[in-house]
Amino acid sequence: MYALSLVIHSAFACTIFTANKGETVLFGGNEDQGPNDAYLIVDTSRSYGVVYIGTSWGRLSMVEMTGINDRGLSFDCNWIPSEALNPHPERGTPGEWMVTHILKLCATVEEVLEIAFTFDWGESMDYQVHFTDAIGDAAVIHPGTDGELTHTKKLDGDGYLVSTNFNLASIETGDYSCWRYDTASEMLSELETGDALTVEFMASVLDATHQEGEVSTIYSTVYDLKGRTVYLYYDHRFEEPVILDVAAELERGGSTGSHQ
Repeated sequence: MYALSLVIHSAFACTIFTANKGETVLFGGNEDQGPNDAYLIVDTSRSYGVVYIGTSWGRLSMVEMTGINDRGLSFDCNWIPSEALNPHPERGTPGEWMVTHILKLCATVEEVLEIAFTFDWGESMDYQVHFTDAIGDAAVIHPGTDGELTHTKKLDGDGYLVSTNFNLASIETGDYSCWRYDTASEMLSELETGDALTVEFMASVLDATHQEGEVSTIYSTVYDLKGRTVYLYYDHRFEEPVILDVAAELERGGSTGSHQ
């Protein structure tokens, strides 16, 4: 493993969104945390190589917070208030976090949804996982109102999907309040009137929803899923992206035998 270290924070809030229009598929996210370290992690150990950004979390030395594999499948996570799940020990677990297991084996959101519900995700869940692929499909996996794991999927075709720090199961009842969700949704809805979907537009949505203070946006990402490119912004400096080519990072990581 090789790592790029920066001073960031322990996750409390994140704004995540998928947008696709025509041939363009982009995936954006703000990581809002309290003081911590973060690393660029390259994993070439399984079927698909993955580039992650990870941070330490509680007693864990490192947790993969967001990432993209060499097929363009990406993920990011929102913290949500903990909700009980109906345990399914008969389903078993893959021996690692389900999300990283999925990134190493799946190329599309359809494949994610085929495999995710075959696992036991435990007795409770305090996060939801937003997946997007290079063909423009997106889904957020989250606890359902019946205690079973479920998902919210982006409509087919051009459009967008937003997740922040409330369980998306609340959308059906309207029992939520989040200015970041509303701001991102309003801006992304402008794409329907013809505004161009670009990396710069995605960065403007991230800028409009970033946070400062004790909980601050310490890095942001825009993934170009067809181009397999990551635009990484430190400390909400959206005019200064660090641009990462996924194939090049995987080659550099694999050449040194690096993996998580």
